[in-house]
Amino acid sequence: MESLGQKVKYFRKIKGWSQEYLARNIGVSLNTVQRWEMERNEPSPLAREKLMALFREVLDGDQLKLL
Repeated sequence: MESLGQKVKYFRKIKGWSQEYLARNIGVSLNTVQRWEMERNEPSPLAREKLMALFREVLDGDQLKLL
């Protein structure tokens, strides 16, 4: 199974968003998004909620549960 960081990167790319765009839209730093995608940190519960809201259009219910 893919890690959470890999999923964030995958869905970000599906949307055509840069790391900077994602960071700005969920209120975190660029470095934070980079650390998620490199498996150094995981999103906080609040960041996960924001990610789910942004990715809702490309995720089905089961995929949302994985975030």
